[in-house]
Amino acid sequence: MWLIRGVTSYLFGLIEFVAKCLGIATHGFNVTSKVVDDEQGKRYDQGTFEFGVHSPMFVPLAAAAIINLIALIRGLIGVFRGWNLEGLFVQMFISGFVVLNCWPVYEAMVLRSDKGRMPTKTTMVSIFVAWALYAIASLMLKM
Repeated sequence: MWLIRGVTSYLFGLIEFVAKCLGIATHGFNVTSKVVDDEQGKRYDQGTFEFGVHSPMFVPLAAAAIINLIALIRGLIGVFRGWNLEGLFVQMFISGFVVLNCWPVYEAMVLRSDKGRMPTKTTMVSIFVAWALYAIASLMLKM
């Protein structure tokens, strides 16, 4: 839960605060659907996250999950290729911890087939944002 709150609500809260201080009108947003059906109630009782509505709150969350998954995979490939394990251990541990905490996000993007699954639009936007951040970071490291 700390990842969801840290990556999404604080970011959007900061954006809303800055926009309000600058006098820029914002339209606000709905985090989730307010309509509850039987299937959604059953998922709630099971403790399953509900990602079924496209919301800008899910984009940074999914992008952070994708970036951490790529970082963990790249670190594991580096270990198998014989890179310095001592230098990568803490980074891989943190990335692995975040990947484990993001399991509901990966499940919503790929594995789920119910109405609580993350919309394809949100997943694609998140993949694009993650790719753009990765490309920018790669270019900055080559300088």
